[in-house]
Amino acid sequence: MTADHQAIRPRTKRELAGGPALRRPERDAGLARVRRGVYAESSAFADASREARYLLRIRAVHAVRPRAIVARESALALHGIPYGLEPDAVYTVGGSKTAGRKAGVVHAQIPIDARDVTMVGDVRATTVAYALADVARRGDAVDSVSAIDWALRSARTTKPAIRDALARQSKRGRARAEWAIGFADGRAESVGESWSRVRVFELGFAAPELQVLVTGPTGRGWRVDMRFDRPGRRPVYGEFDGMQKYGVLAQQQGKRGVEALADEKLRDDDLLLTGDPAHWVWDDVLRPARLEQILARYGVPRPRPRLIRMSRGA
Repeated sequence: MTADHQAIRPRTKRELAGGPALRRPERDAGLARVRRGVYAESSAFADASREARYLLRIRAVHAVRPRAIVARESALALHGIPYGLEPDAVYTVGGSKTAGRKAGVVHAQIPIDARDVTMVGDVRATTVAYALADVARRGDAVDSVSAIDWALRSARTTKPAIRDALARQSKRGRARAEWAIGFADGRAESVGESWSRVRVFELGFAAPELQVLVTGPTGRGWRVDMRFDRPGRRPVYGEFDGMQKYGVLAQQQGKRGVEALADEKLRDDDLLLTGDPAHWVWDDVLRPARLEQILARYGVPRPRPRLIRMSRGA
């Protein structure tokens, strides 16, 4: 679990009332209510990241239901794997008598094999492979592929293991999950790259080759996120740029932002002599019509029709 989450320890009302300070949490401004009967220090809660707050919600459920098996996106969060937007509930699974939604918990009353359950610290959760298959059956392709890409890249699981876990789940959504598993590629180096690949597919453009090493005329080698081949023309080098790209580059390399920007310009100048660099950012991925315009402008082949509808404001 993340360091900032470890600093926010959930404490039950009984635990607080039984301590030496005899605190009454409902009247204590120094405590924030996480869920019924569970609290955390207000200052730490206010400064916590989105991910840390969701992990705290999961731990709060564990505090009152220690035998619960955390599932779906909640399990991915415990395993430290990207899961998309923060869910509005904590997901659990297993043979509990209570099913459905209650007090911020969505429980699926289904049998689960012992091999699909593991411990994350002191919390019971579905395995990485089982959680990925479960999310892939239910979720959006961009989130499913991003999670599987990340897990493959970090060697947390394998495609055969995910397919094996999928075989022990409901048949509902199985075709969707099979597609996501097959499409996933551990060479994608960020969630933004994973989202970009899914969007490229949904827009009908040809599949790119990932993480290609390109040697420029200067003799320096540059790794590009994607390479799109164009018959009879130079390739297009597709590059997803996070909004903080140059700040991140500077931090990683111990340089100032302006130095990182200069290095990136040198890189693009070198690449321009062998192909055409095409850059896009998160806003282009979140509004696919913009990414479509970029790829079309560079003449990326489009062998299939578009699979998604474009809103007028996209």
